[in-house]
Amino acid sequence: MGVEFSMENIRRCLCLECPVQKRSRCVADKKKIMLLITQQDLDSAMRMDTDRVPGVYCSTGRAICRDIDPHEVCLCSECEVWDEHGLGEGRVTDYFCIREE
Repeated sequence: MGVEFSMENIRRCLCLECPVQKRSRCVADKKKIMLLITQQDLDSAMRMDTDRVPGVYCSTGRAICRDIDPHEVCLCSECEVWDEHGLGEGRVTDYFCIREE
């Protein structure tokens, strides 16, 4: 697939706004950690490990938070990262957070 796990892709990723993650306590906790890192650390990019970021699943694989709701609507196809990398053309065309590729 070749999607880089980078601060640029983290910023452009829609996963944090996705209804699939809306009610997840785990995602909410990880969002708080991300906010704290970016507010307190000028070198925050170095501390954004895949286990801290609830998103960019097209890069990292399946979600680490298991309390997400796969019955909600997925926003993958509306994401800039998705479009830029032609992810709709692959075998997995939605719900990267659930179906590791």
